Amino acid sequence: MRLTVLGTGVRTPFVLHGLAERQAELGLTEVVLHDTDHERLRIMRALGEHLCRGWGATFAVRAEEDPRAAIAGSRFVFSAIRVGQEGARAVDERIALAHGVLGQETTGPGGFAMALRTIPAMLRYAELITEVEPEATLVNFTNPVGIIVQALADHSDVRVIGVCDGPIGMKRSVAELLGAPPDHVHADYAGLNHAGWIHRVLVEGRDHLPEVLDRYEELQRLDASWRLFEPEVVREIGMLPMEYLYFYYSREQAIRNILSSGGSRGEQIARLNAALWPELARLVAAGDLAGAQAAWERAIRTRHETYFARERGEPVPEEVPPSPPAHAEMFEGDGYEGLATAVMVSAVQRRRMPLIVDTRNRGAISDLREDDVVEVTCMVDHNGAHPIAQGRLPQHALELIEPLKEYERLTVRAAVEGSYALALEALAVHPLVGSPELARSLLDAYLEAHGDLLAHIRR
Repeated sequence: MRLTVLGTGVRTPFVLHGLAERQAELGLTEVVLHDTDHERLRIMRALGEHLCRGWGATFAVRAEEDPRAAIAGSRFVFSAIRVGQEGARAVDERIALAHGVLGQETTGPGGFAMALRTIPAMLRYAELITEVEPEATLVNFTNPVGIIVQALADHSDVRVIGVCDGPIGMKRSVAELLGAPPDHVHADYAGLNHAGWIHRVLVEGRDHLPEVLDRYEELQRLDASWRLFEPEVVREIGMLPMEYLYFYYSREQAIRNILSSGGSRGEQIARLNAALWPELARLVAAGDLAGAQAAWERAIRTRHETYFARERGEPVPEEVPPSPPAHAEMFEGDGYEGLATAVMVSAVQRRRMPLIVDTRNRGAISDLREDDVVEVTCMVDHNGAHPIAQGRLPQHALELIEPLKEYERLTVRAAVEGSYALALEALAVHPLVGSPELARSLLDAYLEAHGDLLAHIRR
């Protein structure tokens, strides 16, 4: 079986590791990497092939510059593209913060700008997939995941499932708290991408959510992401919030913390990558692939260990000191690459697996439309994702996700129709903006800053 990876960013080795771990179940023979940046493609092919040899992978790793040739013959296409690369992300966040609004990659104005420039590119890939390999499944990690999947579901014929590492990380830490293997824990999760909650935790048929809420302080000690929320606030909510809800529950604090940190996450990642890619190029050219691996691991460790640090108001070092054995810790857990490979295994092996993914609602959340893309617990098999009914969410949750979903619908329409008016309406509806005047200032700033990347949005 052949698989194609669209977008060879610095997280590509995680995808390759997930594939190497389950290559036998997948029957995988070849992974084809594709990127519009041919230098990055060349570098990541060399590094990826080196890493896969070390993991004992038997599949070939090949680079292909032509997207049609890259997709041809593949049963699955994994997408993690970034239109405008890290520089555009830094601009997205900087403009939002300059307007006194949250600057974050996928949430609020930053996610809006990213979606506007990414949707057209993903629809072109979807058209190519349906033309070249109409039976292939697109597993999407391209951000903002939920909006991208909504655009693909509404405006293409591609078979698509969206994956995000947030909910699977939540489930894993809850399982650790309960002392149960993760596959013995069933988590009912409902919401939108980067805006959802675990509202039931089943172990041996019994709901342990009340116990988890009672022991929330222990959960915080196990996993730093839970420290974003005060225990009493979580108990009042009565559900476990995913970390990005911090930006809605503690908006002013998040903005203050980011501003006081002296920069944004996007700027930090841009600096890290600006240093990393030339170093990788030099080491690969010299044939020092072990050195390239070590350089990549140092950069990834810094990314991981400073994740959400500035948002929490913690110091953000430019580089985290090495703490061997780095490699053993690098691939711990089961993030988006584990979820993505589980989706693929369920199809290849014709197994039914409970997974939290992004797909059409189909009644899973009773207050949203049937065709809305949501992030919910599903049964996934060779026929795709089948949402499990989550019922009616509490009113406080609905008051957040209903306007967020309307924002997502409008953003998709704005990108597809090239409509300034719809883009303005979408941004004004977003709970973190909520003002037509502010929305217009933000939109005009993005259009000016991104130039050709947003040229399809016409006044």
